[in-house]
Amino acid sequence: MLNETDVIAPYWLGLEWSSWHSLNPASGDLASLPTDEGLYKISNPDHGGLVYIGETGRSLRGRVRALARGTFADEMPYRDPHTAAPCLWAIHDRDSSALEVSWTVPSQASDFQARKAIEAALIALHRREHGHSPTANFARIIPGYKQSSYRKDGLVGGRLADDETESNADLGIGPLDWEQWMNLTADDWMGLEWSEPAPLSEAATQIPNVSGVYRLWEPSCPQPLEYIGESKKLRNRLYRHRRNRDGSFLFSFAALSKLDAKHKREEVETDLLGAHWLACEAAPTDQF
Repeated sequence: MLNETDVIAPYWLGLEWSSWHSLNPASGDLASLPTDEGLYKISNPDHGGLVYIGETGRSLRGRVRALARGTFADEMPYRDPHTAAPCLWAIHDRDSSALEVSWTVPSQASDFQARKAIEAALIALHRREHGHSPTANFARIIPGYKQSSYRKDGLVGGRLADDETESNADLGIGPLDWEQWMNLTADDWMGLEWSEPAPLSEAATQIPNVSGVYRLWEPSCPQPLEYIGESKKLRNRLYRHRRNRDGSFLFSFAALSKLDAKHKREEVETDLLGAHWLACEAAPTDQF
């Protein structure tokens, strides 16, 4: 994990990142982005850390330009074509500070599963080193602002009145415990209390119907895992897997009642997916 602690470094996670360029379309810097698949990170130099980490299987130039147009628009953009644009617009509106972009085009980026898993690893490492997610990931918005909807719903967000609140501005959950991160099927993997492994064919009413995360794997091949997931209702979700997958797969879950919001469950799921990539340089077999 080269430079895993320095999210700004030119070789973070052993990837070759570009120098930093202005995200403002007026600067002309975005013309230098490649049209390959890849990953990118957005920083706010005045505040440290990153405000967004993303990936694309199309053109980096096109994807980042779509984000930049929304970020520097006159009013908060819709969540499409880029779901992070409303939050970055709010950050720019609040701080009036520069936003910068850096990108990487590793050979693995042409593979969908690998690219998504690397993105998860980058977000997980940012959470581990800074104690929180990049601000605009997980469809978040900053306090004092209301999130725009997708275009079809027609709701344009912006600054909130003093007596208004926005649920997506709630604090996320902190990073998991990385002391036990390499053994993907351990009962204390990533500091969670995992249930005893059982065949998926036995997934039934004994599973609590509470929020949490789960993992599936083939008994004879524990690495890579088959799947990592999150759910508001673990019993329902695992029962659906039972109907659609090989019943000989093993499952294990960690019930977490504090995961009351989807973005919090996704943060924990992302930590697990990131640790999985770092442990075996592969995504779970049926992930993404």
